[in-house]
Amino acid sequence: MEALATITPESLALIHSKILDPSLSQNNLGPRSREELFQLIDVHTPYYALQDVHVLKDNIVAAKVIAESPLGFEQSPITMAEACRHLAILGSVACATVNPNQSKHYYLAHKGTYKRVSNEKFAIGKPLTVLAECVSFDKRLAKAKACLIDAENKLICGIDVSFHVIPQAMFNRLFAHAYRDYLPALTSPYSRKNTLYDLKLYDTGATASLGEIKEQDCSGHFPNYPALPVAVLMGALHDLCIAFVQHATRSMQNGLIADECTLLADNLALAGDIVSLEVRLEARSSAYFKLRALAKTDAGKTVGDITTIINTSYRLI
Repeated sequence: MEALATITPESLALIHSKILDPSLSQNNLGPRSREELFQLIDVHTPYYALQDVHVLKDNIVAAKVIAESPLGFEQSPITMAEACRHLAILGSVACATVNPNQSKHYYLAHKGTYKRVSNEKFAIGKPLTVLAECVSFDKRLAKAKACLIDAENKLICGIDVSFHVIPQAMFNRLFAHAYRDYLPALTSPYSRKNTLYDLKLYDTGATASLGEIKEQDCSGHFPNYPALPVAVLMGALHDLCIAFVQHATRSMQNGLIADECTLLADNLALAGDIVSLEVRLEARSSAYFKLRALAKTDAGKTVGDITTIINTSYRLI
C-alpha cells in the first residue's frame, strides 16, 4: 500500500543515534524539574508524565516514561496515541528550551506525522526513553522530531510535529471564553480508554461520539483552559478505526499496528464541546487498511483529522 508522507525510519534512526553521542553525555546541560518546565509550558500533571528530563544540548532533551494507557488491540508496549502524547510533550519542552523568550508559552501541536519503526513485541511496564530535538524555531512556529526507545535501546517509533507558539498573555485573550478555575485531578483520565458512544459500523466506515467533553477529561491540558489533548483525540479516532477494521475483517485479533499516521489539528476541543467521530475507508489490501478519520464539535468545528495505515498482519501469540 502506498505510504503516507510521514517521517522516515532513517530520520528517526538519526535522532536515536544522537543519544549515543559521547559529546552529549560529556556536555549534558543537566536535569530540569517539573517546576522549572511548568514555567515555560502550560501542560501539567497528570497529562504531563515525563520523568528524569535532561537537557542534553541546547535543542535536544531526553526523558523517561512508563506507559499507562491500556493497549486494547494494539501491539505492545504502548499505543500510538500515548506514544504521540509523550513524544509531543517532550518535543514542546525541546522547543521551549530554544525559545529566546523564557516565559510561559502554549505549544499547540497542529500538524504531525507518526511512524512505527519496529513490529517487535516489546516488554510492557518497563521505562521507555523519549528523545526530542527542536529542529526549527521562530516567533510563532516551532518544529520538533522525537523518538521512543525501549529498555534495550531499540527504536520503537517517532514523530515529526509542528507547534503554534502562543505567548501566555495572547492565549489568555484568545481563549478568555474558556477560562475555568483550576480543579486538581484526583485520578488520571489517561489510564483508561475513551468511551465510544452510539457506535455505528458500516461497510465503508464508522461513526461514534465522545459525548460532552468534561473538564476532568482534559486534566493538565491546560489547567485554566481545559482542552482535550490532540493525542487523546487521536486515540479515540484510532480506536474507532480499529473497531471498523475488526468489523471489516470479522476478527477481534490483537497486535494491530498503526504503521503510519498523519495529523491535522487546527482547533481545540474545549470542555463543554460535544465531539463526534467519523472514519472512512480509503484503501484496503490483504494486510493493510488506509483510513481517514475526523473529529468535529457540535458547532461543526474540525478538531482532529488523521489518516492512518493499520497493519493487520501481526498477531500476539
